[in-house]
Order: sequence, then C-alpha cells, then structure tokens
Amino acid sequence: MPPFLDSCLKKSCQHAVLWALLLGMAFSSALSAADKGKPRYRVIFNCDGNAVALDAKGDLNQWMKNLFGPLEKSHVDVLFWCDGAGGNTANYDSKVLERTGARSGKPRTYIDKWIDEGNDPPKVVVREARKRGMDVFYSFRFNDIHDSFIPDEMPTFKVKNPQWMIGEQNYGGVTSFKTALNFAYPEVREMKFRVIEELFQEYDFDGLEIDFLRSSPYFLPGEEAKNAHLLTELLQRVRQHLVQRGKERGRPIRLAVRVNESLRGCQLDGFEVKTWIEQGLVDYITLGSGVMDIELGEFKKLAAPRGIYVYPCLYGWPSKYSPIPAELASGLALNYWGQGADGIYLFNWFPHTKNNSESTGPYQARLLKQLGDVNTLRRQRQQLMFAVDRGRPQRAYQYNWLHCVLPAALTTGKPLQVTLRAYDRFVKRDQLQLEVEVENLHAEDQVSVQLNGSPVQGWSRQGPKRLVANVKAAQLESGNNQVTIGLLKQSGKSAAPRTATAFELHVKRSAR
Repeated sequence: MPPFLDSCLKKSCQHAVLWALLLGMAFSSALSAADKGKPRYRVIFNCDGNAVALDAKGDLNQWMKNLFGPLEKSHVDVLFWCDGAGGNTANYDSKVLERTGARSGKPRTYIDKWIDEGNDPPKVVVREARKRGMDVFYSFRFNDIHDSFIPDEMPTFKVKNPQWMIGEQNYGGVTSFKTALNFAYPEVREMKFRVIEELFQEYDFDGLEIDFLRSSPYFLPGEEAKNAHLLTELLQRVRQHLVQRGKERGRPIRLAVRVNESLRGCQLDGFEVKTWIEQGLVDYITLGSGVMDIELGEFKKLAAPRGIYVYPCLYGWPSKYSPIPAELASGLALNYWGQGADGIYLFNWFPHTKNNSESTGPYQARLLKQLGDVNTLRRQRQQLMFAVDRGRPQRAYQYNWLHCVLPAALTTGKPLQVTLRAYDRFVKRDQLQLEVEVENLHAEDQVSVQLNGSPVQGWSRQGPKRLVANVKAAQLESGNNQVTIGLLKQSGKSAAPRTATAFELHVKRSAR
C-alpha cells in the first residue's frame, strides 16, 4: 500500500461515522442550488479506457483519435471516462493508488511513458474534451474484480489485507469473484473516498460516475440489508466533497451512479437508491449491465419529480448477443426512448476503427449518430430487431436479470409465455418476422405459437433449432407483446430436453 494511503487510513477511519452524521443534514439547500442548469445528455458514452489506449500501441495521438474520433459530430454529449485500470490500481499519476503492474513487475509501459513526458492521461482527456465542447466525467469502478484474473491489476493493499476481500461466496446460486471488496470494512470505504478526493484535487472533471455495477457484491451474503446504510453514508460524504469542490471551482461537479436495472435488484445488493434520490445525492442514474429489459418506469417515478435523469444502459454484449447487432441496438434504443428514458447510456462500446481489437468499429461509429434521437432512428434504420431478454445472473451481477424467463424448458401441456418489448409503430408495408429458437428441436416435434393471443401460422425451419414465421402489423402492440409457445407433441426419437433460448422480432421497414 502506498505510504500516503496508509497514513490517511490510520488517521481517518475513526472519523467515518462522525462524517456521515454531520453531513446528513446539509444536503437539501446546497444541492438544490447546485442542480440549476444541469444538462440533459442525449447519449452518455462510457469508455472503459483499456482497449482504446492499448490499441493505440503507445501512440498518444492515435489514442486521442481512437477515443474522440467516433464521438465527434455524433449524438454523444458527454464522455464517462475510466482510466482502464478498474479502480484498484491507477493508469494515471496517483499518490493514493499504485501504478498498474507495479506489484507484479508488469507495468503498462506506454502509460508510464506518457506520464514521464508530461501527458498524464486524465489531464489529456479533460483537455481534449474541452477542445471539443464535450463534458467529461471520471468513471470510477467502485469494486472492480478484473484483478481476479488479470494479475497486473492485483494491488498490494489486497495482498496485504486479504480479510478485506469477500472471496468466493454463494449468492442464491451465483458465486462471487474472490477479489471483491467487503465495504463493511471502514478502511475500504476510506480508501475509495481518498481516491475520489485526489481525482478532484488534481483533475478538472465535470463530474464523477460511481459505477456500482463494477462489481457487486459489496457485502457478505445475508449482510446487504444491515450494511446498506454504509454505502449511503459514503455517498453522502462523496456528494458533500463534490459540492465543496464545485464551490471552489465556481461550477457544480455532478454525480452519477450506475446500479441494477430494477429497484428489487438494487435492494438485494444494498443500494438504497430510493434514499439517494430522496436526499438529492445524485444527478444521473444509469441502469443495468448486460440486461435488455430495464425497469425504467419505477426509477423515473421516483427520480423525475426531483430533476434526476435516468439512463438505461445499452450494453455492447447484451444477453448473449456478442457483440450487439446494429439492428438490436437500434431496437433497444427505441424501446428505451419509448419508455421515457432521458437519454441512452453506452457501455462496452468500441467504435474506433484502427487496430480495433474488438472488431466493432465501423458500424458502432455510425450508430453513435443515430441512437440519440427517435426520429433519426426511425428514418435511417430500415432494419430493426426486438428480442426477449435471455440473460441469467452472472458472477459480477448477482441480482441482475431477476425477471428474465429464458432459457426455459418446454414440456407438453405447459405453455411458456414471454414478454417481447417492441416500442415502435408498425404499418402494413413493414416486413415482420417472428423467430423462435429451441435447443434440441426435432423435425417431428409439434409446437404452437401465439402472439398477443392470435395464432401464428406458416412456420418454416431455419437451421436445426430455429423456427421462422411472418406476422402482421395488426398482431403487434407498440410496447409489451405476449408470445406463448406450447410443445404439443415431442418426438419419441429424441429424449433430449427442449429448451427455448430466443424469441426475436425482425423488422424490415419500408421508407417513411
């Protein structure tokens, strides 16, 4: 652990509870003043920091082209920038966190070179954002677990304090990563605050994103509810610090949080989002990480009356669609706009074109010029895809996808019903195709499908496990659509279980 951090922890941990008590009364008047003129962004672009820098191969100018080139003349109004180290080590000139690779002897030499040349990455990013008239937040991955499998990101403080880590625990059948931090320890919370304090002393970011979904859990199984107040008190302290720093700068410093896609999921993880909203602790709430069906309405009901903006996360690899097809990205954006989103939040998107290690550059760069406006989407995207969410909780997201049905077993006599969200206006001229994917589907199996209570006829096979049929615009609702599938007869030639894994609506739209 760096000496600076060690001394700060020893001096400050004992004051953490006192801090929370003193700050709780001070928010309403200070924050209401700070909220005036808060921008509403069309598209928030979260840059994970690693790929764009790594793909530049040490060339500082190429790094800036990778980062900002696709954002120029697009719908992106603000950059949420992560330094690419995950918040346990630093890819910038920090005195709180050690440099990535320092402990393991595997430094990211291009970062060291840039810093030695006077190009500390956060200062460069802020400077270049200012040139382009773009706001820029620091995206702080609050509990990142990439150091579980990337050795050079494993920090010394975890090695020396293994008791601070949660380890591999069982959360309702989902196993946590071994290096997740336990925020019940005051030393952990103090360290996170010191990182934020340094960032806003040294760098001129417009705001901070606390990314709670990188990653849960934050407490041991069964201790989330009793410890949830600790995260709230830490958020109060962070907010008060940003308010004070904003007063010193003469302009507000905004605060965003990324949390689960449902209030129930937030509650299970120990995120007191309702309290955060009521106390005015945050300016922006972004929802979900990989989930496609996001419960916008329940958050908007709480947040909108208080002037807090809500953004669903349009993930780069959602629900086993990897990477996201352009048609699905467009359909999901229409769904979110149709449900009242204040804008779109992009995560794990890599739209740069040169040396793109994710191979997603050209088509994602085009989408950045379309996703932030419903009329543009409807005018320019002639092919759309709407799909039923098919995720299951993963190790870093124990309480995501709570409402998902798929994958689901099909058995005779027990029809399966799923909800397909399609917030668009369909007309007779549109070509609409419903596709259903069933694992182990046999040629002699007999299935029936209904769309909003009407039978779907004329099915044909497309490959060994996919059924395809045309549907009419009159059969669809703009919003939630109910699809019911029944296995009428299972072929005796195969005893393998039939499992429904995908329901998709593909749209080829005539010009409008």
